[in-house]
Amino acid sequence: MRSRPRLPRPARPLAFVVSSALLASTLSAAFSVRGTLPEGMSAPVVSVLSESLEARSSTPVASARVTDGAFALDVDAPTGLFKLQLGNTTLSFVAADGDTLTLSADGKSLTAPADSAQAAFLAYEAFRGASLARTVYPVRAAIRTARTNNDTAEVERLTLAETEAYDGHRRELNDFTLATLSGSPALYPASLRWDGDYRLDDLATAVDAFAAAHPDLDISRLLQERIARFRATAIGASAPPLAGPTPEGGALALADLRGKVVLVDFWASWCPPCRIENRHYVELYQKYRDAGFEILAVSVDHNEQGWKSAITEDRATWKHIGDLTGWKTPLAAAYNVAALPASFLIDADGTIIGKNLRGPALDAALAQLWHDL
Repeated sequence: MRSRPRLPRPARPLAFVVSSALLASTLSAAFSVRGTLPEGMSAPVVSVLSESLEARSSTPVASARVTDGAFALDVDAPTGLFKLQLGNTTLSFVAADGDTLTLSADGKSLTAPADSAQAAFLAYEAFRGASLARTVYPVRAAIRTARTNNDTAEVERLTLAETEAYDGHRRELNDFTLATLSGSPALYPASLRWDGDYRLDDLATAVDAFAAAHPDLDISRLLQERIARFRATAIGASAPPLAGPTPEGGALALADLRGKVVLVDFWASWCPPCRIENRHYVELYQKYRDAGFEILAVSVDHNEQGWKSAITEDRATWKHIGDLTGWKTPLAAAYNVAALPASFLIDADGTIIGKNLRGPALDAALAQLWHDL
């Protein structure tokens, strides 16, 4: 197959040039994205979308036609996290005012100078992938082997080990953030996976410094709000409000359970560690329910039948709420939950007294609590 000859950068469509000229006195492009499509990739249009981690949504901000396999797109948007769409290819990137980003030769990333926000973001993504490969993926491979061998006990043990490995992975991401991303807009995408119980004061210092340097950016405000939510769900804090639809079609709020010790458990039917925790909860619920213990399971499912079937299959007879919007649910966002399983133990007065207590650790905490009572 003959290689594609290098083409000169195509001129912009006339309509785009005219609109830019009309607005030149009041509007200037914040950053630009350009590139030549690699062999085998085709797309009639290139689009840039602004990404919101909080709403888990994307908003189109600019687009242009791809001409002779090449594109050049100026984007007037504030510093933040974006997605580039080229046909079936989607690439996440971070851009700041004045940046120029270029599609890589293999079409798998957008590159930028070494001192750019995008370079920092790519370094973070490379580290994240390497950390997962070292800490989490070996456990997942062992789980697949145990399943092949029909070793249920080993699958359960390893699934809990996977959860612990992922917790360690997130702590590594906190360390990398503080060592490498301070002062960079790449703090914003990294914040999605922060462990709020590890080096939170250091993260808050980094966020406050970034916000002081960039007080007008939306991502500065959003980063500070994320830190505030971490503090609002720390041990010793009053549990934030939670309310949502029940599987039966009613409504239930955490406040309705005041006076009981409540385990707020974020889960999903498709989450294997969550389903294994449900098996442990059955015994604990029967053991402590009459003493004043309740479980409020908050689903991040998007499939109603899957949610209800899992409740039945797991004999999860405790309280449930869920709005069936998946990871877009504000219920998870209110508690800064971005990974499953996640749980918060709340005392009868509404104070958070434990987090992510699993298996024997939760049993021990409940036993101690009722011993103290």
